[in-house]
Amino acid sequence: MPRGCLRACGLAIVVVVAAGCGGDDAVLPRVSLIGDAVAAVAADIGVNDPELFEVLADLDGVTVTVAETEVNMDTGEITGRYARSYRYDGELLQGPGDPVAADGAVFVGSAIPTLSNAVFGGVRDALDTPDVVDLAVSGGPDGSVIVDLTVRSERGGEILVLVRPDGTVLGVQAD
Repeated sequence: MPRGCLRACGLAIVVVVAAGCGGDDAVLPRVSLIGDAVAAVAADIGVNDPELFEVLADLDGVTVTVAETEVNMDTGEITGRYARSYRYDGELLQGPGDPVAADGAVFVGSAIPTLSNAVFGGVRDALDTPDVVDLAVSGGPDGSVIVDLTVRSERGGEILVLVRPDGTVLGVQAD
């Protein structure tokens, strides 16, 4: 998803992550690719602001899961809801994958909040040496979004940390 797609698709998604967040040698999810990933998917499917189930940034790239609705053209009745995933590594958009039946909250790409290194700050402040392996943006009530981080401990355990875009920790759940 080239950066030019962002402007061409009419999306206003701004994602900034400082490389030094979490320490000088910290390896962080590739959050800076989210805007480009969503823009590339939007261009591929020909929709300016697609409905999404989830956008997941991990250490290697971004997975964008698009919500698709099947409609009976004769009656206008919704006959199915599907999820289809794309993968973006900073250069190449792969996908879409095969559709799978899905249900759940959705959001539009333009609802993705501005993310900065602060999104990792609350977790970094609360834990000694957090290893953040991914950041997910998923649908919440009424088209809102939820941001959570998967954090792995030195011993291999994982927790999910629900955060605000400013990094305020809202809750923690064992995975």
